[in-house]
Amino acid sequence: MVKDYSGSYVARNGRNKKISYKKKAPSKKGNFFSATKLMWKTLGAMLIVTVVIGITSTIWYGWQVQLALDQIGRDTISNSELANETRLLVAQRDLMLTQGHMEKAAQKIGLYSPEKRQLRYP
Repeated sequence: MVKDYSGSYVARNGRNKKISYKKKAPSKKGNFFSATKLMWKTLGAMLIVTVVIGITSTIWYGWQVQLALDQIGRDTISNSELANETRLLVAQRDLMLTQGHMEKAAQKIGLYSPEKRQLRYP
C-alpha cells in the first residue's frame, strides 16, 4: 500500500532541503458498515439469541419426531392385537349363531323346539 505524503513535506529546490510541516491528519477510511459499540453488542446479542433459539428448536423438533415414531410403533402393535382379537370374536360369534349351538343354548334354559301342531304360519 502506498502512503499518502501529500501535505506532510515540501521539497524546495535550494540545496535539496526538505522542510517538514505539521503532519496532516490521516484520512479516515470509510467503512462500508460503520457501527457504534452499542450496535455491535446488540448484533452480538441478537446472534447469540438466534443461535440458542435455533439449537433448542432443533432439539425440540427431534424430540417430537422421536415421540411420534414411538407412538406410531405402539399404535401399530395395539392395532395388530385388536385385529387378532376381532378375528377371534367374529369366529366366536359365527359359532354361536349356528343352528345347533342355538338349540343347545335354548335347551339349557328350558326352551324346546315347537311341535308340528304348534307351528302357525300367517
